Amino acid sequence: MRKWIIVVIFFVDTLSASTQSNLDTIAVEEYSGEIFSKRIITERISILPNKEEVTKQLSWKWECLGPNIQPKEFNPGGRALPDYSVGRGNGTGRINYLHRHRRNESVWWACSPTGGLWQSLDGGEVWSIAGTDVLAISGCSSVASHKRKIDRWWIATGDGDDVFQYSDGVWYTEDGGQTYVSINGHQEGFQLPFGNKEDFSGQISEVESDIRKRDRLYAATNRGLYRAEKADKPNEVIWNKLADGHFYDVQMKKGKGRSRDVIVASGDALWISLNGGKDWEKAPDAPRPGLEKYGFVRITTQLHEHWEDKLMAVITCTELTEQRGQGEALLFFYFWKEKRWELIRSLKKEMNNMIPTRARAIAINPVNDLQILCGNVQPLFYSENGGIQFNRVDRNQMHDDCHHIRFSEDGKTILASHDGGVSRSTDGGRTWKSSDIGIGAANIFGVASSQTVNPSFAFGAYDTGGNVLWDSIWYHVSWGDGFESIVHPEDNRIMFTTMQNGTILRSVDGTSFDTGRNPSGAKTEWHSWIRMHPVYSNMIFCAGEKLMRSVDMGNSWQSIFQVEKMGSNLRNAYRFFLSEDHPGVMYLYVLNDTKIAPEIWRTFNITVEKPEDIVWEKVQGIPREGWIMSIAVDPSDPHRFWLLYGHQEQTGKFWYYDGEQYTDQTENLGRSKCESMVLQRGPEKRLYVGGNYGVFTRRENETQWTLLTGLPGLQIKSMDINYRAGKLVVGTFGRGVWWGDLMKR
Repeated sequence: MRKWIIVVIFFVDTLSASTQSNLDTIAVEEYSGEIFSKRIITERISILPNKEEVTKQLSWKWECLGPNIQPKEFNPGGRALPDYSVGRGNGTGRINYLHRHRRNESVWWACSPTGGLWQSLDGGEVWSIAGTDVLAISGCSSVASHKRKIDRWWIATGDGDDVFQYSDGVWYTEDGGQTYVSINGHQEGFQLPFGNKEDFSGQISEVESDIRKRDRLYAATNRGLYRAEKADKPNEVIWNKLADGHFYDVQMKKGKGRSRDVIVASGDALWISLNGGKDWEKAPDAPRPGLEKYGFVRITTQLHEHWEDKLMAVITCTELTEQRGQGEALLFFYFWKEKRWELIRSLKKEMNNMIPTRARAIAINPVNDLQILCGNVQPLFYSENGGIQFNRVDRNQMHDDCHHIRFSEDGKTILASHDGGVSRSTDGGRTWKSSDIGIGAANIFGVASSQTVNPSFAFGAYDTGGNVLWDSIWYHVSWGDGFESIVHPEDNRIMFTTMQNGTILRSVDGTSFDTGRNPSGAKTEWHSWIRMHPVYSNMIFCAGEKLMRSVDMGNSWQSIFQVEKMGSNLRNAYRFFLSEDHPGVMYLYVLNDTKIAPEIWRTFNITVEKPEDIVWEKVQGIPREGWIMSIAVDPSDPHRFWLLYGHQEQTGKFWYYDGEQYTDQTENLGRSKCESMVLQRGPEKRLYVGGNYGVFTRRENETQWTLLTGLPGLQIKSMDINYRAGKLVVGTFGRGVWWGDLMKR
């Protein structure tokens, strides 16, 4: 297949020389019509703070396979991609936050809470990863730019909304993302309380640089509102706590005169400073008659340069802090001189309500304070009269779940971030087009590949459904939340992807996907778990309250393990694991009422013709409580296996069962949270374990793990071995699909 490279040079007058050489050159590759951008950077090896306990590390070469641009819709209007879903589920991955440089309209940043930070130098047309791949936690919840220099900015790591990733604090770059340094502080009593190796509960929702003082930074966190002085001097930075509470938002006006002294911070309450942050006062609670039952309140604010004494606020109220907790959303004005709230309207009536994790999806045109955009799940709404009345934007123009909306300074261009990337509007928000070239933020659960000369790939991803790579082009084949996937080893036209709650979608000809015949009565978990038998490829399995088997490629199904008959407290056959070396063996991970004290069952004749002839036995005991992520059967003895847990403790994570007892072989996996494992065939038993540090590997006779560095600092939830290509395929949660060479020895 013919390939060529086009190099596009962008010139921005205010760029420094260091930034010019690293940010302005973007390589755009074209594979049969698919274009994606990637940053040209020199590979760097970085031993990060929370990897220090991993004593064996090896620099490894990895290649990103994407997708780094919105995949093409595959067979739109078909059974797997019905008309009502077209445009609502396609994309490159979740983007939660957008930031525009105050002085340069062309420079934008986009934040993925799992995948990292992207930067655009052309107003959001083309994006490049902004160096966060080398951080211990690549996920980025927000970014704040330097007042003048566009190659200097601060980022908050982690997820400030849905808690898919914890935070290790705030980082600073002064060379356009080539290097980052932590600015959590060193002086006792003047530190930001994040970055503890054993603390996984930190959230920073937003950082904001001070308009007046370029070395001052604010951080809205779940542990209070903080301000940093000397934020551009990592060794001298001093943090002070300004207020207690759970904060999500910090805003300030950039106008002239005393209006520049107004700073607001909000979350579970509203705080205001009228003198540039010197003094802070908590606003009275907003009136919520009839809504007192909603215990969780989140306040998001909007300032406007035309307003001298008021702000706009969205107050979302739910019973639970969970993202799907539906309650009520109210739109208010708050007049700070009078300390008075004025209700504008409900955002639930005639609309689809704003739930807490979408509460930042509101924006006011900077040159017209009567024009307001408001988003949530689907679709967007716009107002031309200051929020009194909203009109619905046509559906299916962008991905579901809008998180953030930002206007350009002149109000003519709008960018919106959502669970599929970034979209752009130039007509006041009436119509939208994808604007995500270069953003590769797919949150992958299950990845698979064919063992053909030119391998094909399939993955299921959170928010962006099922996706396949055929002939170097990514296609979106099903919508919703995608989970596990299957690619036939010899015939890459045969593929399976899944949606939430057990929906299985199948292609047998490479031209269309249908829903096949789903396993009736399986009652799967939200996370659908399917596998093809490693030897008999006509045999497919699906987990659930009933473990189901198909012997005709999914046309019909039969129950082979009914959970309720095996124990009164058992609830779900959550996952199962097969062995190519022992074709009759299956190990089954069964959840009970507690979900943390599971049972392991197994059979040695899973391939017999009649389901009633399958003999199951319970493996006596488990080594500890917790969520089991994977089981790998020992090729030399099917009674023996390796067992992987998903916690972040330094011991009790990886075990070997010799048929009689368990032995802890965690060794130097450290605090890595490991969620995937594969066993490489061959004379030497080599294991690969994927975690949030990267990929670990060891042979059976080794006691220490070797960390193969070079992958972004995020979770690896799935892996697949492609023997034909000699590659380990990795599905990352936030940066798409990667692959690298298998270890030879």
